[in-house]
Amino acid sequence: MSNAPASGPRATGERIVVVDDDRAFRIATKTLLADEGYAVTLATNGDEALAALQSGPADLLVSDMVMQKMSGLALLQEVKRQWPDLPVIMVTGFGSIQTAVEAMHRGAADYLTKPANNDELMLKIRRVLEGRRKDRELSMLREEVRHTYSVGNLTSRSPRMREIIQLIRQVVDTDVTVLIQGESGTGKELVARALHFSGKRRGNPFVAVNCSALPEQLLESELFGYEKGAFTGAVRQRAGKFEEAHTGTLFLDEIGDISPSVQTKLLRVLQEKSFERVGGNTPLSVDTRIVVATNRNLDMMTRDGDFREDLFYRLNVFPITLPPLRERLEDIPMLAAHFLELHADLVGGRVKQVAPAVIADMMNSPWRGNIRELENLMKRAMIKTQGDTITAMELPVHTAPPVAAAAELPQAAAADMPFKEYLGAIIRDAEAKYLVRMLNTYHGNINQIARLMEVDRKTVYRKMAEHSIDPSSFRNG
Repeated sequence: MSNAPASGPRATGERIVVVDDDRAFRIATKTLLADEGYAVTLATNGDEALAALQSGPADLLVSDMVMQKMSGLALLQEVKRQWPDLPVIMVTGFGSIQTAVEAMHRGAADYLTKPANNDELMLKIRRVLEGRRKDRELSMLREEVRHTYSVGNLTSRSPRMREIIQLIRQVVDTDVTVLIQGESGTGKELVARALHFSGKRRGNPFVAVNCSALPEQLLESELFGYEKGAFTGAVRQRAGKFEEAHTGTLFLDEIGDISPSVQTKLLRVLQEKSFERVGGNTPLSVDTRIVVATNRNLDMMTRDGDFREDLFYRLNVFPITLPPLRERLEDIPMLAAHFLELHADLVGGRVKQVAPAVIADMMNSPWRGNIRELENLMKRAMIKTQGDTITAMELPVHTAPPVAAAAELPQAAAADMPFKEYLGAIIRDAEAKYLVRMLNTYHGNINQIARLMEVDRKTVYRKMAEHSIDPSSFRNG
């Protein structure tokens, strides 16, 4: 092996099995990979390699092509039979390129010729492992989506969110463009995924693009692709996100941040269902559902001339507006439990619950950062917690301290109550606060409140009676 290893991010302990009957290659490769942070297991032949793989999970196999007892191709075939998802890089002599190509046809991820170059070896290993990580993330996402993002599982105790779920059900199996609006951190991408993974396109690609994260020229080539030679550095043709999302869904987040030039090209795609790559003149057509999201007021931007009016009307076919967390405080106990489970691996599953007093403090905070802020503070609290219960949480510095009356725990909640009963008392207290907030907002109009809560008037009156709330004190005049 020769040359210094290419610089790059340190590995995260991924295990690589290296099999080669050349002792010098084995030792040099192990030294190189160990220095980069990988866990390395060495084998001298195919049988030892299989035994190493059976002894524990591996992330990559690097195998010589020509070995005694079992050839590299035979080992590859057996590995693909037992561990079909395990990537394999084959190492071959310079004169055996055709055999390496055959290995690629049989499922090898890549190949390397001897004498090996450290830079090339590390480049290929990083590329293959990055692909494996993405495949795992996609597999986990699909499994998570199957259980979490279906409309049936997108549940809420908030009448506002039940309305959102109903809207998703109405539009999920159509191809109309959906505009998701709401403050940052309210879960706009979650709704976009629910629209895709619960609908008829769920088996096809879901492609997400954050429009605010890319400058104008880069965003244009990212969305529409480019032809070879279209600009400096365009050394080959590249498909854009519209093509990647063919037969699936393209989710354009922060659509309010795109430039006038990109607005014009996006309008043409929506109108004509076709586009050209940057630097090209051949129209391309794709079957892609468009879902967009923004935390900005597109209607106001349109009136101010900052957003094309015709594009706004094309996007605003089916609007969904997500409420901020401060308007769905009833969901905080459920969200807290969800994040405890979602991030359990952060602390080895040690933290099991949140103390009721902490839940009460959380429900008395305005959460300007919404669900994303709640999730981040939950993770921080889990890491800092020594036992199995979160007994303290750092509320955000911009959160105004709750007034004394709101900070008190419900009188029905006793310190020695079982956790579920204690939590129920807090939720009932939140329900009373919610009713008071609705009565204040709509000046005691029971008909309007009942419509928003998706219940009948009798239920509203019954709930007010349960909490000893007099609606007449909220009416004007």
